[in-house]
Amino acid sequence: MQFDGEVAIGADQQTVWETISDPEVLVLCVPGAEEVERISDTHYKGTIKRGIAGVNVQLNGEVEMNELTPPDRMVADAKGEDELTGSIMTADAQMDLTANGDGTDLSYTMDVEFTGKLATLGSRIMKRKIQSDMNTFFDNLRGRAEE
Repeated sequence: MQFDGEVAIGADQQTVWETISDPEVLVLCVPGAEEVERISDTHYKGTIKRGIAGVNVQLNGEVEMNELTPPDRMVADAKGEDELTGSIMTADAQMDLTANGDGTDLSYTMDVEFTGKLATLGSRIMKRKIQSDMNTFFDNLRGRAEE
């Protein structure tokens, strides 16, 4: 499943970069995040709990930042596993930050794949849920960066 979009944030580029790089802030922004732990400057571990079409999921996973060009660009790979449903989620994501006056335009692309029980839910259901969670994430991120 492919996702892309752009978000205008009323904060300077460095502030937005620091916000998306802070695991304590991420746990507050990511819907269902139970914990996010920074292992290194480029490696995070965490747990996300969500309900999707009546299926409860607890994804335990890791994110590796493959390309970091502060405060302009971030490219990451993520993998999460839910033992209860035997599902695996993988994602490749890219975020680009561009100064726009006193604010920042954040553009993103993401490719997400599921295996296991989650893959049987249907792409329309999954795409709608993921898009909703992404919108919530970016709204939360905007709120934190603009504080």
